[in-house]
Amino acid sequence: MVGITDFALFALLGIGAGTLAGMLGIGGGMVIVPGLFYLFSLMDLPSYSLMHLAAGSAMCIMIFTSASSTFSHHMRGDVHWDIFSRIIAAIGIGVLIGNLLSNHLDTNWLEIIFGVFLLVVSIKILLNWKPQFEETTQPPLGLVAIVGTLIGFKSGILGIGGGAISVPFLLYCGLPMSKASGTSASFTLPIAIVGTLSFLLFSQGYTDIAWATGYIYWPAVALVAPFTVLGAPIGTKLSHVISPNQLRRIFGLLLVVIGLRMFSGGLQFLA
Repeated sequence: MVGITDFALFALLGIGAGTLAGMLGIGGGMVIVPGLFYLFSLMDLPSYSLMHLAAGSAMCIMIFTSASSTFSHHMRGDVHWDIFSRIIAAIGIGVLIGNLLSNHLDTNWLEIIFGVFLLVVSIKILLNWKPQFEETTQPPLGLVAIVGTLIGFKSGILGIGGGAISVPFLLYCGLPMSKASGTSASFTLPIAIVGTLSFLLFSQGYTDIAWATGYIYWPAVALVAPFTVLGAPIGTKLSHVISPNQLRRIFGLLLVVIGLRMFSGGLQFLA
């Protein structure tokens, strides 16, 4: 079970992930998944399911994180619910497809895929890349369907929110950064709900770990989720205070370190 040190580490992970979720409009999964992966390895949970447990537990935790973040952004008027209503169905379909595929991938391959994904995102953040298109708050329905499916698929296979795709997409739609972050946070709540149900219903036969249902490890959810809820409103307030460029650089460098570590770790076990 979980000791005092584990409890403290879970709490720190929750506060950090929740704060980043509120600041950047992400679900926190880019921090929670690798954080849980390393904490689970310290707890000597079965190595064959570490990434799957991290992804499934992160999805469940994100229900609480994204609900708190979405509410905070909504109260500030930063959520475009019209865009949300047009994209939600495609996101749900993508999550289901991604989750079903992840059940059939080895945990080391998932670690490598996640590491590569973080490195790509970190480069994009550090270079401050953003698409340059005409401003519009009503993108074509076909584009919404494609982007929504991609957001959901990436979230379902990696156990993370959709901010890495949805924030640039919302900037393309002409939203300012604060509203792009807020609307992206609203996408993460249905992603987390559908993803959690998928991990519960479709992963039952893949693990027999105590205190886990499918790929959701309940002690981690119980210890991390409350602290993400506390951190999200803090992050929302900070998003209106901290220099965006400074925040972008810090977060980008953090993702470089985590991405390289996960990519090299996955390769090591496959070698």
